[in-house]
Amino acid sequence: MPKFAVESNGRIEKTAIYYNGEQLAGVKELFLNLTEDGTFDAVLQYQGTDGALHSKQIFTDHFDNVKTMRPSFTEEEAQQLQLLSVESSGEIDSTEVTVNNQPLDGITSLIVHIKAPEKLDSGGLRNIFSSKKIPEYTDFKAEITFRNEDGSLSTENVF
Repeated sequence: MPKFAVESNGRIEKTAIYYNGEQLAGVKELFLNLTEDGTFDAVLQYQGTDGALHSKQIFTDHFDNVKTMRPSFTEEEAQQLQLLSVESSGEIDSTEVTVNNQPLDGITSLIVHIKAPEKLDSGGLRNIFSSKKIPEYTDFKAEITFRNEDGSLSTENVF
């Protein structure tokens, strides 16, 4: 199963995105929206080695012309960051979410939306989805909602 990860402190300039252990370069936008009711949106938009803009389903599509790079952070710097990992076959039932390699239980939803600050000619991922779940002006959002033992919900920032 593919493993996708975001390492960050909550600021775009201190964020790295990984696919199967390799750091990706040229990422323009990331949208992850996973919910317990079966919603599974996982899309990555990147500028490829061919110069074209590619939009791919993270866990089911093959990444064409993807650029990779050396790790941006030293081990010491990485200790100051949070690592969110999602391993999946593309189905919500076969998805494992971890933060700093610790499995998370009781997740009702996970949303991560990171958009590079430059303006994209295509209008970004918002044009792909018919719903308005992706806010127009969000540059960095990462939240997990948990179901507490008493049945109430609580939402926490990931980074």
